[in-house]
Amino acid sequence: SIQQLSEYAAIVLQSASEYNPSLIANYIYDLVKEYNQFYHEYSILREENEAKRNFRLLLSANVAKIVRQGMNLLGIDVPERM
Repeated sequence: SIQQLSEYAAIVLQSASEYNPSLIANYIYDLVKEYNQFYHEYSILREENEAKRNFRLLLSANVAKIVRQGMNLLGIDVPERM
């Protein structure tokens, strides 16, 4: 997930230069699929180690931000909370 987050800007630029919005859609799909696996494998709010919990919360917030931005670029509204 972390590596995928760092690829977002490059995907947006590539999508724009190729006039290919499906690159963003595919990126968002893959990111959400990877995050879903992470979410099911690791506890976030119940993690006892504060550093790990804070890291996982920050990772979750960043994934949500990228998903919201990517979907916005595609003209799709995303709910604030799920």
